[in-house]
Amino acid sequence: MKKNTSTGRKHVETEESLNSVLTFSQLPFDVKNFVSDKYATAQVLSVNESTGESTQRVVLKKGWNAPVGHFTTDVEIFVLTGVLYQGGFLLRNLSYSFIPAGIPTGPWKTEEDTIILWMPDATPVYITEDYANLEQIPQTSAYHPNMQNHERMTEYIPSQELHAMKWESTTFLPAGSARKSLYTNKKTGRATWVLGLVPMWIEGNFYAGHPTTEEAYVICGDVLGHWSMSDDPFNRRYTGMYKDGYYWRPAHIPHGPFWTESGALLLFRTSDRLDCYWMLHNPDITQQDNARLQSALDRQK
Repeated sequence: MKKNTSTGRKHVETEESLNSVLTFSQLPFDVKNFVSDKYATAQVLSVNESTGESTQRVVLKKGWNAPVGHFTTDVEIFVLTGVLYQGGFLLRNLSYSFIPAGIPTGPWKTEEDTIILWMPDATPVYITEDYANLEQIPQTSAYHPNMQNHERMTEYIPSQELHAMKWESTTFLPAGSARKSLYTNKKTGRATWVLGLVPMWIEGNFYAGHPTTEEAYVICGDVLGHWSMSDDPFNRRYTGMYKDGYYWRPAHIPHGPFWTESGALLLFRTSDRLDCYWMLHNPDITQQDNARLQSALDRQK
């Protein structure tokens, strides 16, 4: 039995989850006043069962709609395929939204089946009563005092399109990697971003750990390497992570090194600032090399 981490989620990192979450169970998806299981199903990738904080792969069916309202918790949405209308904003594939609790959004609708990553900070309720007698058009949520006067209005990201964003240099990884930053909390360092890797990229002869939780979902491509499986995290196992593969890893679990054959795009999230500490992948070999070098130097004296 895996124990809960300090953050309340269980470590999710197995050959199955890395290969593809499409094998995970399909469950009814229901958010009060927002969507019912008639129009949505979900695959729960990881969850804090006491708070409802989770990452889920949700299918919203064609024809679903919801009125103007606001959530009772922060919600992140990443569109994998399809089109989601959120008020006056169109979230097509590879678009992102961060919605702070209490910020009015909507009305919502889908005109085709749409697959999203649904990432609330707790079990959400969608509050519609404050807006029920208002015209159900995008201006209603945008102009509403609950939006314009909200203390977190500047944090709201209604739509961030990956296609329109420039690549940025990565902090820790070698050449051939770049990122597109979707959201960063300046106080805590919590962040959401997309990492891109060129074909044949390699990380190096080391592995790493972080003082923060970390999760990733493969949008496309492959990542090969040594993974910290949840059944035995300190004895890393080699396998591949592929399209629709996923992990959620607690802080201070060492992992890697990694590389890719075809290149990859991954969505990453951390709960705090991503600092890093490095360890040699095979220190025994390095010690042997150092011994040979020292022997050669001694012969030259």
